[in-house]
Amino acid sequence: MHALKVIFVLGLVLAVAFAGYAGRPRTLKGDDLKEAEQLLSTTLSQLATGDGPSYQLVNLISATSQVVSGTLRTYKVELSDGPDKKQCTVKIWSQPWLEESGKGINIKVQCEGDEAELDRTW
Repeated sequence: MHALKVIFVLGLVLAVAFAGYAGRPRTLKGDDLKEAEQLLSTTLSQLATGDGPSYQLVNLISATSQVVSGTLRTYKVELSDGPDKKQCTVKIWSQPWLEESGKGINIKVQCEGDEAELDRTW
């Protein structure tokens, strides 16, 4: 009976300790940051092949990842579109199980000074 109480208390402590981490954005570093930067570059290239602008990554300031019915990566970046450079927030929401239907990637770009947010899905 004592062992059961210990296991219960330990399980409760672990549940409370890790409850705050589920779904919470985490700052990316090291290999995770490199992988996220590659996804950003690939997604910006894909955006340029359609009717979107031809953004180029100038500087990656920060990136976070969050598990939300897929993975939401949020980037603070400096982008160029020709000679103009802009500070922007880019959000890429990937849902791999929807890729066959053409709705597996959603990108949103909001740049300082721009009223409208760019929003594309493929």
